[in-house]
Order: sequence, then structure tokens, then C-alpha cells
Amino acid sequence: MRFTRGDAMSITMKSFGWVLVISATRRQGHATGTAHEAYYPIEANVFSRAHLQDAYTKINLAADQNRNEAFIYAAVSLGTLVGGYNIGDWYDLTTFAGTVVQDALGHARQAVSLDPNLGAAHAQLARVLIVRKEFVEAAEHIAKAKALDPDSFYPWYFKGIWHEKQGHVAEATHTFNRTQQAAALPHHSMMVLVHRASVAKVGGNAALREQLLKEGIALNPASAYAYGDYAAFLMCTGRYLEAIVQWEKAIHIAPFPRAVSQLEKAKQYLAEEQTKTAQAKPKTGCA
Repeated sequence: MRFTRGDAMSITMKSFGWVLVISATRRQGHATGTAHEAYYPIEANVFSRAHLQDAYTKINLAADQNRNEAFIYAAVSLGTLVGGYNIGDWYDLTTFAGTVVQDALGHARQAVSLDPNLGAAHAQLARVLIVRKEFVEAAEHIAKAKALDPDSFYPWYFKGIWHEKQGHVAEATHTFNRTQQAAALPHHSMMVLVHRASVAKVGGNAALREQLLKEGIALNPASAYAYGDYAAFLMCTGRYLEAIVQWEKAIHIAPFPRAVSQLEKAKQYLAEEQTKTAQAKPKTGCA
């Protein structure tokens, strides 16, 4: 089996004698660990093509060890989403190219089929179903994931997003507070913070949203996208001079296309605003 960023696969069958039954068990454990090593770096580095390529190398290694390891398909499902992301909301169908979401859904369902008792498989399936706005089935898999692994970060995280995407501000806020308590990996806290800011936007709480965006920068000062998110907020509130500062900080770390184009827009809008102010200013006797 070979997985690529283009999601092309070929399957090769290997036959082993009964004497390798014990080794096969050990290989299965190795495959699980290798698949985990692929999944979490993809999630933590969604804008890094280098991390995605490295993840697919690990996925193929895991497939060589045990092609029926369910976590492999959960990792491929996530990798498919990340590889096909364009720009915008990660939980909006229009954000992804072509058949990306449908392909990711198929891999997630395969993961559940291979191991119905793997909570992570149900959680990944719920992720894709939320993107497709299939909230009823998503809730079923969130509940299953929580029942299988009640201390896991992911059922709580996707339950929070499930509420967020349906406009349930109070419920989403409460759930994300609980999600933060279950954070187990360094990038989990940033994931929660991003969605808490999104909930604040849905609820019309601009002050809270700004506070959370600033917290995101403090939590991950090396992330160009944290500065970009705050800059985009400042743009929307007409604070162009402040936005310019944040876009420039983002570009200094990583000049991603949106930051570059929005910096020029911010400068343009600021110049237009200053021109209007100058024209509207009443003449006085002052020099």
C-alpha cells in the first residue's frame, strides 16, 4: 500500500507463514505507533508541506507494517483534508478543492470499519462530517468516541466545534472550557483558542475575540498565522495602522500570500482614510 499527497494508493500483498504470527503482532503495534507519529504532526503543522510529506512517509511505513491498522486511515483522512485545503474556514465544505472532503470521509469510514472500538477513528469521522454539516451523524460518532475514550481531548474538541458551527454560543463556550482541561499535546491549547475566538465572533463579542487573538500570539509567538489572524481582525474593525504592524510581523516570520496581499490593502485603506480625514479637516488660521 502506498499513500501519497495526491492520495493515490496501490496495494501489495505479502504472505507470511505461521511462524511469524508473534512478529505480526509486534509489527501491528509498530504500525499503530508510526501512524500516531504521522497524525499529530499533520494536525500541529497544517500549513507545512514539509511536515505533510514527512507524515506520508510515516504512513507508508505503517502500511508496510500492517495495512489493516485503522489509525493509518484516520491519518490519511486528516492528511487528505490538509493537502486539499485552499483558504478559509477549516470546517466549511467550500474551503476544500474537488473531491477532497469526500475522499477524507471515505478514509475515515474505513478507519471505523477496521476498528469500531478506536475512539480516534470515530473522532476523525466526526471531524469530516462536521465539515459536511452532517451534524446528526457527527454527534453519534462524537458520543461513541467519548464513550470509548472519555479522557481524550478529541471528543470534547469536536463537540465544541459541533456547537460552534450551529451557532450554539453558550454550549460551545462551556464545551471548549472543558476541552482545554483535556489538552494533552502542546498544539491542543492553540487549537482550542482559535475556536474560542471564533465563538466570540459568532456571539458578537469583539472585546473577547481580540483578547483571545492576543492570547494566541502569546501562546505561539513563532506562528505567522497567529499574527495574521489578529491582523485580519484589526482590518475588519478599521484599525489599519495596527493591522499593518501585525501583517509585517507575520511576514517577517513567514511571508504567506494572504499576509503579503493584505498588508498592501491595509496600506491602501490607511492612505485613503488619511486622505479623507485631511479633506474633511476644517481650515484654520494655524500654519
